[in-house]
Amino acid sequence: MKGGQICEINKKPPVFRSTSCSLIDTKDRGGGEGGMGSERGREMRERDESSQYSCFLSPLKTLSASFKVLLRNPKVFASIFALTSLPLSLLLFSQSLSSHPIKTQIYHLEAVAALSPTRFEARHVWKESRAYAISLVRLNALFFFPCYALSLLAAIAAVHSTGLSCNGKRPTLEAALTAVRTTWKRASVTTICVYAIMVVYMLLQRAFVAAAAGRPGMDLGPVAVALVGLGMEVYLMAVLSLGTVVSVMEERWGWDAIGSGWGLMEGRRFSGWVLSGILVLGSGCIGWEMEAMMDGGDWWRVMGFGNKVLLMCLFGVVVLWSYVLNTVFYCECRRRHPVFSGEPESEIEV
Repeated sequence: MKGGQICEINKKPPVFRSTSCSLIDTKDRGGGEGGMGSERGREMRERDESSQYSCFLSPLKTLSASFKVLLRNPKVFASIFALTSLPLSLLLFSQSLSSHPIKTQIYHLEAVAALSPTRFEARHVWKESRAYAISLVRLNALFFFPCYALSLLAAIAAVHSTGLSCNGKRPTLEAALTAVRTTWKRASVTTICVYAIMVVYMLLQRAFVAAAAGRPGMDLGPVAVALVGLGMEVYLMAVLSLGTVVSVMEERWGWDAIGSGWGLMEGRRFSGWVLSGILVLGSGCIGWEMEAMMDGGDWWRVMGFGNKVLLMCLFGVVVLWSYVLNTVFYCECRRRHPVFSGEPESEIEV
């Protein structure tokens, strides 16, 4: 469906008013106008109430639509999960297991250096800690490139398949592979910009928290700054995720795609924030469970092989579902903001 056709559909039908009001006597005209004013006020109040209800119901509708997309196309998304999301989850869990002992040793050495009685001893401990930190950076770099490649493949395949399903077309694995070949450059540039923005934001957030903690008499200051920063981070992730979807669905990339995602969220910003929070909460719960098991040590060894596989599969499902949910949200936003002439059109009509 083209953008112009969407505009015609979204137009409200004309309201025809009766011409009998012109036959009313001038004495009753004031009362009639008062009645019309009260009716208009009641309509405006009802419209405000309905908009408030829709503001809270809209995320639920988007969640329901994302599940319907997965259930309508089980074979395609099962193939995408097996080829991309599951190996990605396996790599991320392997990275966590490999880096956890090194992180624990670094934290231990930092604590020892802080309690060292002399500078000489502290300097020696810090030197050992830096050696562990360098090995941690090398380990993360070893896992970064395969994880990035798999996440990019999963994102493009899931976004393209969801876009086809949302518009009444049947997605196929061949179409998803074709989308990967044609859009991977745009998605790569956009994801690099996304990572850069997130790194800068995380550094600024830590700086603000440290500044709040350094002020005397502000015990709750760092907590308040951290909570506000977390809320802003969730919203920023919603905008960046939508920009990534734009780079796959439209001929935009980089800052242009992210800016388009910001504009598309107009009128649905609260819904985008809620949906992003749900995704962060889902992935965070799995990460916290993983960290708790590794910190316990014995719990991770006692945990059966089947439970470990189940946890990795669950994380892979959440990753795949996040791409589907963001694409469904994009399609809904794009219907509210159609593409006009002169703008890059979506490769899949919405």
